[in-house]
Parts: sequence; structure tokens; C-alpha cells
Amino acid sequence: MDLTRLRHIVAVARNRSFSRAAEEEGITQPALSRSIAAFEQRHGVVLFDRGRGGAHPTAAGLAVIERAQALLAAAGDLERSLRRYPGGEVVRVAFGLGPLLTALMLPRLAGSLLDTYPGIQIKTLVGTSDQLVSELLGDRIEMILGNNWNLGRVAGTTIERLGTLRVAVMARGNHPLAQAGRIDASAIEAFPIASAVELPSGGISGQAGGFVCGNFHVLRETVLRSDCVWISSPAFVAEDLRAGRMAMLDVADIAPTDSEICLVLKRGRTRSPAAIAVAGEVRAMLEDMAAAT
Repeated sequence: MDLTRLRHIVAVARNRSFSRAAEEEGITQPALSRSIAAFEQRHGVVLFDRGRGGAHPTAAGLAVIERAQALLAAAGDLERSLRRYPGGEVVRVAFGLGPLLTALMLPRLAGSLLDTYPGIQIKTLVGTSDQLVSELLGDRIEMILGNNWNLGRVAGTTIERLGTLRVAVMARGNHPLAQAGRIDASAIEAFPIASAVELPSGGISGQAGGFVCGNFHVLRETVLRSDCVWISSPAFVAEDLRAGRMAMLDVADIAPTDSEICLVLKRGRTRSPAAIAVAGEVRAMLEDMAAAT
């Protein structure tokens, strides 16, 4: 579709006059008439009935005008966005992340981006590693925020290390295992496991039952109200740890570990200003969490 001809059609519809539309478009009336006639001839339609009362859209004309207006608006949005890219202005970002990073980072990350980049459009997808990789490779999201343990070896992707996030085995503060001092991993087998993914997870079998939920806020509440044992980040439950509501278990076979958080992008793709902005925000947040814990 020739956008110039579509603009001519919309101008005639708006003005109900070929002469006024030509004046608005800065061309002669014969040139405008030839433009619209060429469109009509090519597509085998009549767009306007011409008469004393001016130019009135036909049924076909109304359909063309409606779609033309949408196409011209979209083209205008694209042009404005492209003008902003050379200056590195962030306009839109779509990314995926897992349940833990969603609960721990997403509200602060979204708030920071919205404050720093007025007008930004943020789209997020929360899912499993397999789901997020499929969306990334299908170009439906630009990047994934995740840990290097399960995303660092995906074919067709590149990663950028952003920082580390400590994870450990948790239970409610008055849990029997929290009072037992140093324990073996086998001691956990007597208690149900709370997890964001299907069990077994993290070397814990969950033979005594389990609760699987992708919402870390729900997992936290469940752990506080039950005998569930949970692998999570101390940063996510920092207030609970300080208040004694939650405890890190001292498990001989499963020591607290620093999970490497990275940005995963499709190989060969040019990184947008939005991806650069998100990486910078997440890196700063991980540094703050590390300092706090």
C-alpha cells in the first residue's frame, strides 16, 4: 500500500471535497484525483460518489478509509519511535522472567523504568525457562531475566552477567528443623516441599508431599503457615528473617549459594535502548540486595 495515496483518500474523506483535500495536502486537484483514481483502478473499487454535495464515501470507501486511518496512525507511531532511537530513548520493552525475580524485582523495576522513562510501554511475561526461551526465540519478547544455571546453555542465545542472588533453604522460624542446628539433607525428607516448579527440585525429593505454585508471595505465606521447607532468596524474605518469622536452615549438603543472574538475548539481535536500560536497573538492584544482606 502506498501511504501517500492512503493519506490522500483520508484527506478527501475528512474534507468531503477533492479541492479542499488537495489544498490541505499541498498538491493540485488534478494530481489528487489521479492519485485516488490510480488506487481505484488498481483495486477495482469506487471510493467516492461525486456530486453537488461533495465527495461521499461508498461502502467500499468507508472500509478503505477505516483501514487507511489505522495504517497511517501505525506508520506515524513507527516514524516517531525511529526518530527517538538514535538518541537512545527508551520507548517500549518486552521481557520475560521467572517467579522469584518477578516477586523480588518486578515492582521496583517497573516503577523505576516508568519514573525514569516517561511514556515507556512495558510488557512482561512470567513463566518457566522453557516457556520464556520459546517466546524469546520466536521474537515475542526481547530478553529474559534469569539465572545462568538453567539459561546459560540455550542454543541461539547470548548472555550478559548482571550480578548474583543468594538462595538458601528456608522454613518458618518455629519450624522443628529451624531449632535443630546443623542438619543433613535427609532430615528434610520428613517435611513437605514448597516450590515454584514441579518436584523434585534442587536435590530435595518432596516424598512427604509438596506445594507447587508460581507465585512467590503465595509460597511465602504457605511456608509461614505450614511445615513446608522452601528454597528461596534471603533478600525476598529479609524482613521475615529479621523478625524471626522465617529462618535459613543450616543444611550440611545444601549450603546457601549465589545464583548468577543474567540477561539472555537472541544471538545476532541488536540490543535496544530498552534492553540496556533494564540491564542497568537490574544490575543496580542486585548490588543493593547484596549490600543489604
